[in-house]
Amino acid sequence: MGETTTPDTVTLTGQGTVPAAPDQFHINVGIEAQRGTVRAAYAAATEALNAVQARLLALQVPRGAVSSTALDVRVDTRWQDRAAPVVTGYTVSSTLNVLLRYDDGAEDVIAAVVDSGNDSVRLNGLTPALSDATAAQDAARTLAWADARRAAELYADMAGRRLGAVRSIAEAGPALPGPRPLFARAAAMSADASMKIEPGQGNVWASVTVTWELL
Repeated sequence: MGETTTPDTVTLTGQGTVPAAPDQFHINVGIEAQRGTVRAAYAAATEALNAVQARLLALQVPRGAVSSTALDVRVDTRWQDRAAPVVTGYTVSSTLNVLLRYDDGAEDVIAAVVDSGNDSVRLNGLTPALSDATAAQDAARTLAWADARRAAELYADMAGRRLGAVRSIAEAGPALPGPRPLFARAAAMSADASMKIEPGQGNVWASVTVTWELL
């Protein structure tokens, strides 16, 4: 029986980044009400949630652009030395995720949302997004591949070899523009309803690990 040999290989990881301007973004809206009883907290949170959703509809934000989590109830307690904790009240919370476009009067929508729920509403964060990242993703992949191949060819040349067939390809990514936090309480937003939301410039990143045979 003849011997089976495994060909020598070289494995390299390449990365590629291309600029991509987000054209929309997600805002995470927190609804929270703290009261002395579960009933009162639940009623206050529900009222705030309904007010925010009604305001979004009035501003012609599509229903499909808004999603919410179920109301969550938390018992608030105060610890005592050498005694059982004392229940001080209840907090009921929920979150709304709203997808907006930068050119749809986003600043007015955000201001109206926090105003509609008063102190029960807060902005937890803003995450830029691309409505169609296909072209940017493919461009980042192309750059990542070229980066990996360039390095592999360099190592092969230094070893007095050349690249052969590709044995494996593994992708990590691509990654879309990352989140940029936007924290604000309702009162702060109400004081400056003209705050400008700028899309800025993001990047789409891709990484690929490729193994070639060495000839």
